[in-house]
Amino acid sequence: MRIKNIYLIIILAIFLGGVAYLMFDSLISDRDSVGTEHTEGAVFEIGAEEREIIRELITTMARSNPAVLAFKKGKLEALGVKLRHKVTTFEFLACIFSDPELANEMKLLKESSLKYNRFIEGLFPKMLKEYESEAFYTRAIHFAGHLEIDEQEFVALLERCISVAKDGDRTAFGPLLDYLIDVKAK
Repeated sequence: MRIKNIYLIIILAIFLGGVAYLMFDSLISDRDSVGTEHTEGAVFEIGAEEREIIRELITTMARSNPAVLAFKKGKLEALGVKLRHKVTTFEFLACIFSDPELANEMKLLKESSLKYNRFIEGLFPKMLKEYESEAFYTRAIHFAGHLEIDEQEFVALLERCISVAKDGDRTAFGPLLDYLIDVKAK
């Protein structure tokens, strides 16, 4: 019986890692550059359809038991595909943390270290890819302004996370998400 439970946990961990990766991969994959259209005006607005998709992704991940998420993999992947090429990481995070309900869902997601760590690991390749694009820190400053958080504190934390991420630590953006949850969730 214990061996079956261990196998179930291993399979679940692998599945959640795949879902987190695919979700974030769908958000920004194959974007050669983020482009100035996301920097000029510094308004992190996305369409109503994309906003609802993000709401459903975050709510599903936060409120579902990890074992149940395995059965929702196809649905979550399909939702992620709908966001492909439409939403940058900063836009994705701005959507979440500018909405008090979604910020609180992230706080709930954080209560499950398994789900939260997979979410963070899914963020890793996207943030590094966007870091390599032009005007990354300008967008970061605009992002902080959009969320009405301390710009210098946010950028300093982001720089530390990027430094750790460059060394290959897939959990490097955990402190960044922790910070956003601390300042935006109730």
